Amino acid sequence: MQLYEVDEVQELFSVTEVNEALQEGWRIVAVVSSAEPGTGERAVVACYVLGRKVNPEPPKGEYVGGRWQAEE
Repeated sequence: MQLYEVDEVQELFSVTEVNEALQEGWRIVAVVSSAEPGTGERAVVACYVLGRKVNPEPPKGEYVGGRWQAEE
């Protein structure tokens, strides 16, 4: 996905949330370091920046073993 194709952006700090978002069609566009939000601490954590198209085309193929397999 190219940045000009992104219609919507979100930042996530939990790997579990990132994996769920990836299954929903989001794609990682950047991973940066950040202070953990809402804690008041200055601990450095990974911030995953995800993007997606608002009306994405449905993937072609099937979802097997946690990944899309392109149809041949």
